[in-house]
Amino acid sequence: MDGRQAETAASVNIGLKGLTTKKVKSLRDTAVDTIREAIISGELAPGVHLKERELSAIMGISTTPIKEALRVLEQIGFVTTIPRKGTFVSDIVNTLSEFFMIRANLEGLAARFAAEKVSDLQIETLRGIINRMKTLVDSGDTEQLEPLNTRFHGTIHQFSENPMLTQILGNITSVDRSFRRRALQYEGEVELGFYEHRGICEAICSRNGELAELRMREHIFRTTGKVLKNLNANHHR
Repeated sequence: MDGRQAETAASVNIGLKGLTTKKVKSLRDTAVDTIREAIISGELAPGVHLKERELSAIMGISTTPIKEALRVLEQIGFVTTIPRKGTFVSDIVNTLSEFFMIRANLEGLAARFAAEKVSDLQIETLRGIINRMKTLVDSGDTEQLEPLNTRFHGTIHQFSENPMLTQILGNITSVDRSFRRRALQYEGEVELGFYEHRGICEAICSRNGELAELRMREHIFRTTGKVLKNLNANHHR
C-alpha cells in the first residue's frame, strides 16, 4: 500500500469510527430519555433493580449504551449503583428539589444580566418570541409551544452575555427537558405559563434587572413545584 492509499484508508477508518461514536451516543441518549421518563412517571419506582440485560432486551439495543445511560443517570441522581449488588432507581424527589432550586436561581441571574445588557434589537427578538407564543397558546398548539419555551429561555441565556452561566444552564436544560414537557400537560399551565413568560419578557425589555430576576425565579419555582408534587404522588401511590 503506497502513501496515498494508506492516507485514504486512515481517513475511512476515522470516518467510520466517527459514525460509530455518533450512533452509540444516539442510542445512549435514547436509553437515558426512556429510562428517565419511566422513573418520572412512576413506572420504575424507587428501589427497582435495573438489570442491563433486561433493559437491553426491552429496548432492543446492546448493553453498551445501556451501561453508558445508567452512568449518566447516576451522575444526575436518578439511579444509585451499589457495589456487587447492582443499579437501583433512586428516590429522586429530594434530589430534584435541590436541582430545581439551583435552576431557579441561575435562570433568575440570567434574566437579570439580560435585562441589564439587552439591546433594542434583542428586545425585538424577545417580543417576537412572545408574539409567536401567544399565537400558539390561542390555537392550543402545545406541540410547537414546548420547543418555543426552550427557545425563549435559551435566548435569555444568550442575552445574559455570561458564557459560563449559559453553559451551565444549557446542561441543566438538557436534563430537565422531560419535566418542562410534562408541565405543559397540567390544566391551565399553558395559559399561566405564557402569562409569566410575557411578564418576564416585559421586565427584561424595560431593563429592570431586579424584577426580571424575581419573575423568572417565581416562574421556575411554581412550575417545578407542580412537577414535584405530581412526581411525589406517582412514587408513593
